[in-house]
Amino acid sequence: MGLRVQFLLAASLMFVASMLVLGTWIQGRIETDWRQSAIAATGRFLDDVLGDHVGELLSNPDPGSGEAARRLTAEIGGSLGKEFAAITVWNTQGNQVFSTRRHAMEQVLPEEVRTGVLAGETMVRPRGAAFHAEHSAVMRVYAPIFNPLTGAIVAIGGADQRSGEIDRLARAESMKTWPIVGAATVVMVAFLYLLVTNAAATIEQQQAALVRQAQRARRLGRRSAVLARLAEQARHDAMVAIEKTLARVGSDIHDGPIQRLAILALRLGESDAGRGLGADMQQVVAELRDITGGLALPELEGEDLEGAIKLAVAGHEKITGGKVALRLDPLPPQVRKSLKVSAFRIVQEALSNGFRHGGGADQAVHAQTCEGYLVLTISDAGSGFPDPPPQADGASPCLASLASRVEAMRGDIFVARVEPHGARVQVLLPLGLRPARAAEAL
Repeated sequence: MGLRVQFLLAASLMFVASMLVLGTWIQGRIETDWRQSAIAATGRFLDDVLGDHVGELLSNPDPGSGEAARRLTAEIGGSLGKEFAAITVWNTQGNQVFSTRRHAMEQVLPEEVRTGVLAGETMVRPRGAAFHAEHSAVMRVYAPIFNPLTGAIVAIGGADQRSGEIDRLARAESMKTWPIVGAATVVMVAFLYLLVTNAAATIEQQQAALVRQAQRARRLGRRSAVLARLAEQARHDAMVAIEKTLARVGSDIHDGPIQRLAILALRLGESDAGRGLGADMQQVVAELRDITGGLALPELEGEDLEGAIKLAVAGHEKITGGKVALRLDPLPPQVRKSLKVSAFRIVQEALSNGFRHGGGADQAVHAQTCEGYLVLTISDAGSGFPDPPPQADGASPCLASLASRVEAMRGDIFVARVEPHGARVQVLLPLGLRPARAAEAL
């Protein structure tokens, strides 16, 4: 069952229940008002019919058997069988002075009834056990009888009125409200149905549009992910290509200009005049060979990540003659070539910077993995960084070069001063193309 139908059924039930309650309340009010009107009409009837005869009745020593009583009985006789079971008159002291059925009503009025009627009220009390042979419902009405000339209350009239007809007319009148209530309910439910239908159509259209947009977003997301991986792959390939280009440039310099400079230095050294100049040229050739040796990347094709780091450490020890404490935790055997090249260059450059600025004292390298990252820590016990240490991407050319390599790999670099003296560089390189960043985990 759809949401539209569920809402419509729930709202319809709520409206029907509410209208039933409202209709029942209105019906009760109409019936009550109708009965009140009937009671007031009975009071006026008693005053109109009995008012002209009450003076003569009260003046007769035996009111119930006099000529006035007979005329009154004849005058109201036509109404007795239709609407009234009995009509009675009491004086203002509450004593019965006339009744069409003497024993049908009280001989002496209850004090609360007498007091209320003398105050001008028309009162109703439940009918007593008298006249139990009458099968129709009866209500007992008490009303004041006024003197037509003075307007003073001179007696109390009472009537046992058959209420069956009154109840029937009241119900008939109240039933007229139900078609109105039903029509109002139908109109409101129909209006609600239109509102719900329009709202449901709008919601369905918006849902369809959202589904289309979500599908389009997913397609764009997949395309973006593919493009991001292609860009990442291209970046890694570019790094490898740059290293190969540098190696080729170093090889060309070594095989070309350096060889010719070396021959020229030898020839100059054979003559006395050029012997000093030849020694200087030999020094220049040595420096150029060192430079081109740094440009030329060692063969890493057959090495894993651990082997690349060991080659960088061994090369540094060979050039400087120092000793580096190397600690290697278990490293993944298969990684991308760009990661091996970057790890080699970072260890090589960080050790070289430590040797140049810190004297190479107690140099150490520690390699480990943590949450998808290769973590390289290079430290020494030299003079260390100033306090506070410089930013990795600041003005220091050495740190800027390291930071550039790390940034190219989408990694992080941290530098710190080691107390009492020394420096530490920590680098995080992602093992995959786009792993979650784990710098906060270390």
